[in-house]
Parts: sequence; structure tokens; C-alpha cells
Amino acid sequence: MLTAPALTLLFLIIVICLSAAFVWMFWEIEQRMSKPHRMAKPYRKNDSIK
Repeated sequence: MLTAPALTLLFLIIVICLSAAFVWMFWEIEQRMSKPHRMAKPYRKNDSIK
């Protein structure tokens, strides 16, 4: 069985890892939101060439 200091350290490591994951996730969302969105033009065949 783990001792109290070992459990505390394990809990702190888990909290720090989860916090880092949330910060990274919000950073990625912010990066995607700040980019200008381009409207994709639908591909159309040129009817004049036959």
C-alpha cells in the first residue's frame, strides 16, 4: 500500500498532468479560432471545354 506522502505526490502529478492537458487543449482551440477562415469554393467543371 502507498504511504500518505506517496499518495499526495501521485495526486499532485495527476493534477499537474491534467492541468497541462487542458492548457494545451485551450491553446490549440485558440490557435484555430484566431486563423482567418477561408470559404472553400465548390469545384465546378468548365462547361466551355468539350
